[in-house]
Amino acid sequence: MTRAPECSATLEVVEVRAFPWKASLSVLALVVVGCNRLIASDIHKDWLNVVPTIATLFLTYVVASEGKQSLKSFLFSRWFRSLMLVVLMLATVEFVLRTARYHRALLYERQGNLLFTPVPNQEYTEKVSLSSSKTNDLGLRGETLDLRRSTTKILALGDSVTYGYGLGDADTYPARLKNALDLKFPGRYTVANGGVNAYPISFEHQKFLYLWAKGLHPDVVIVGYSFNEGRLGHLVGSDEKTKSEFAHRVHVKNFLRTFALYNVIVENWARWGYDKMTRNMVPGTNFVSLSPEDVNVIYARQLQAFVDDLQAYQVKPLFLLFCGYDAHIDNYDDSGPYQKVFRSFAEAHGIPLLRSKEGLLKNQEQTDKLRPYFQDLSHMKPVGTAKVGEMIAEAVPRLLEHPPASWQYTAIH
Repeated sequence: MTRAPECSATLEVVEVRAFPWKASLSVLALVVVGCNRLIASDIHKDWLNVVPTIATLFLTYVVASEGKQSLKSFLFSRWFRSLMLVVLMLATVEFVLRTARYHRALLYERQGNLLFTPVPNQEYTEKVSLSSSKTNDLGLRGETLDLRRSTTKILALGDSVTYGYGLGDADTYPARLKNALDLKFPGRYTVANGGVNAYPISFEHQKFLYLWAKGLHPDVVIVGYSFNEGRLGHLVGSDEKTKSEFAHRVHVKNFLRTFALYNVIVENWARWGYDKMTRNMVPGTNFVSLSPEDVNVIYARQLQAFVDDLQAYQVKPLFLLFCGYDAHIDNYDDSGPYQKVFRSFAEAHGIPLLRSKEGLLKNQEQTDKLRPYFQDLSHMKPVGTAKVGEMIAEAVPRLLEHPPASWQYTAIH
């Protein structure tokens, strides 16, 4: 009869002592979550995101268990506790994805008229392939270039096809071009990948001027066809207010790309929906409709301005026309409106033109067997970039040995 109160008192003591322990761990967990970017400060420490993952799981347990005993409290009212649990579960998923480096997306910055270009010296995770990638001190994809070496320097410019969307650093066409050249002419060529996702031709032009000012003086510039012509290209000639507004949007997107959930949902999962939509777009573009002035006047003017600057710096231009999916013929082709102007411009100015379609179909009996070379409607797989790289590697030395009329000058550095 006299022992019951003693047991009750003992239980009360245990409960009182347990509460500070749980509260202390909760505070520590909140600190860990708040400082998660300091814990995993670079890409090589991303496995440490397991620590904030455990912290969010513990906080989820605390909210779920304490809420049952404190439903009258506002902090743990039923609706607020449910909201907290959703947030904590999303945070848990975020940190789990960060252990796999999904939050290490490629970030961009503005450089004058070059409204967005990759930030130099960053390590990140490539979309789709989820391979580790890097930019060098010039913001170019891949390793640092030794510009002091006496080599023939080739700069590849273009959009995501040139950049190598969804591919590892070693599988882009510029990387395959370098390998193919090294097999025949070891140490004679330097190849730089200046491709950037979403670049139109006017941005390629600005990228060349930016890199030239940074000390990269190429002998040959490969002008890659872009599937992103149209409205974005007009920004180069816009007023400063418009450029600043666009730069702000780039800054906001950089912030969103630091979250793994955003990259998984928007940059990866939503891509497949985008690919379905592009089947209804004009062949060779990312647009549903085109203005005749954009195609025949503005685009031709932008090509001319780019080539004029290449010739002013005595750099040899080489046009590379990529093929993309054309829903009208259910095959990959290069006969879209901009593609036709790109090709006719090169021919009219005596500029050497290479077609990716010809490189992909080389030594093939059937001309409709192009799908195996593509991962989507415009971006190639490694087997495709290898064939394009080999095609260019065969052409460049021959063109340098027997230059066309448009190449009849000596490069200055």
